Amino acid sequence: MAREAKTSLALPKIDTEEKAVDLRLKLKGKAAVDLAEYQAAYAEENGAIELDILAAHILATFIEGDKGFQTWRRARGGDRRS
Repeated sequence: MAREAKTSLALPKIDTEEKAVDLRLKLKGKAAVDLAEYQAAYAEENGAIELDILAAHILATFIEGDKGFQTWRRARGGDRRS
């Protein structure tokens, strides 16, 4: 019997109480399929979540983890979040 591997997604559990900003996004092809599959994987590990909330947090996690962007941001006066 094969043992099922436990996955650990890069995206941490999401706090759905955060402030929201509207963003309209249309995905096609592989990106749309991958996002739907990621939503299913996330739901298995953390519980169901709306796709718009998940997509926003994937984007935020990517931006936070982009060392080149963070270096660029610091060189121009730091974090300008409100």
